[in-house]
Amino acid sequence: MSTFRRITSDETSELAITFSSQEAHVLINLTEQLLELLAEGDGQSHQVDPLLHLVGISSADSLPEDPVLRRLLPNAYDDERAAGEFRRYTEHGLREKKKAHALTIYEALLPQDEEWSGDTPLDKGSIEISFPESDAMAWLGGLNDLRLALAVRLGIGAEKGAPTPSEQHQKYELMLESDPMKAVYAVYSWIGWLQQSLLEAITEQS
Repeated sequence: MSTFRRITSDETSELAITFSSQEAHVLINLTEQLLELLAEGDGQSHQVDPLLHLVGISSADSLPEDPVLRRLLPNAYDDERAAGEFRRYTEHGLREKKKAHALTIYEALLPQDEEWSGDTPLDKGSIEISFPESDAMAWLGGLNDLRLALAVRLGIGAEKGAPTPSEQHQKYELMLESDPMKAVYAVYSWIGWLQQSLLEAITEQS
């Protein structure tokens, strides 16, 4: 399984990883979907004061309708009025930050100097990428958002009465290989592994 490693020199410190073509495809497609989802509603479908939007203030004062966005952009307070007021001043900036994290991953994975289409496989059997260690937090944030999005689709969450992680693991382990949700759970677990690997790489002593 792919793991991150640190590459250091006298002047620079980078992180590198080798993905299989299939792994690269999965991350590219997931980040594309996440970017599209985060862009939905960002400009608001109704009339918005362009000056307020320019400085990052939106008219959004309630939780998004999409369950994934509800997880990614939760209320900051239990009180509905306070949460709505806080959201007006923070949601736009939070969306932009999450989009920047996803874009960092997306651009690192795309073949350089080539036209790439999601309908055609990458030519190589594997792809090795490297990025500055300063991008590590963006990668961690982006991977976390991808994992949260998959968790929603899988019904994994912290809601009251929700199954424990071990119960969820057992549920998906018992699924037939032909069940598409088992494949989704495998990707969810793999992204968790990538997060752990990246954390270990950036915290190891150089």
